[in-house]
Amino acid sequence: MLDVLSNRLLQATVKMSDERNFRTYYYKKFGIGGVEEKKSIEILLNEHPLNVDKLRQFCLMFPVPAKYRIYLWKVILGILPCGQGSHDFVMDQRKQQYNDLLHALKLMRRVDNSTTAGLLVLKMYKLETGMLTFEEQELVDPDDMALFSISEALSNIEEDDINVYWIAKKFYEYFLKWKEPILSLTEKAVNSLKKEDAKIWQHLNQHDMFSILPLRAWFLSGFADILPNTSMERIWDKVVGGSFAVLVHVAVAIFLTFKRPLLSMNNRESMLKYLSKLPEDSGDVVVVKALDLWQQHGGHQMVARSDSPLFSDRSPS
Repeated sequence: MLDVLSNRLLQATVKMSDERNFRTYYYKKFGIGGVEEKKSIEILLNEHPLNVDKLRQFCLMFPVPAKYRIYLWKVILGILPCGQGSHDFVMDQRKQQYNDLLHALKLMRRVDNSTTAGLLVLKMYKLETGMLTFEEQELVDPDDMALFSISEALSNIEEDDINVYWIAKKFYEYFLKWKEPILSLTEKAVNSLKKEDAKIWQHLNQHDMFSILPLRAWFLSGFADILPNTSMERIWDKVVGGSFAVLVHVAVAIFLTFKRPLLSMNNRESMLKYLSKLPEDSGDVVVVKALDLWQQHGGHQMVARSDSPLFSDRSPS
């Protein structure tokens, strides 16, 4: 009965979303969910067991309430099982594994109380996967930089170090699965920008910016290294929902948002430095524009499915 009720409520909410008025649309753009959406997510979270496909679909279609975000991520990413009855046991095991890794690193004198969250997660992950070297190495590998950036960003929005480790690890492994197709995604971003605004595309192309822009690093870290943390989490909601392609629209949105200052620059070094870290007060503007582009291309209409290990994005190109 609860399953039927949740399906009906989710379908009704979808219909209301399609027929939303200007005020509702305005609220959604800025991450403010409606009453019906809150009822819907609460009902979905009360299902036994949890239905991951429905939770992914919710992330794709609606803003995720901040109070449920970390919990949703943990369930969808597989950190917590679908059966709520075993949540405490599973998290106890996760905590024990975290503490074992931390204890080992301290015995090896590889970390201390001054170690940043990014380095701590990186070294714990390398130890867990058997890739930790005997000697300290500089942080130069692009994959290492991605995990570092993801962890640093998560540590700013989540206080629990154990959650930070497991969520960072799962996001990182998810992004790694897209490592090979990233080249095609960067090309897709460039082509999409050309369609959206030929002027800024031409300016960047004339200065050969597309050959030096760290688009691959941006995708591999989910833009954790340049987007303000409070803005990034709304993009990652769509990623855990199954839409990796939303990151293409984030890249395009960045160029469109900063079109004016970029057009005023006449050398690659200045543009690259400008784009290395976005101003805190610009994050929401970029995210709103990115999600608008994503919706225009049908991203919110894709069907979330859990039968693919890649959570393949089926949204129209």
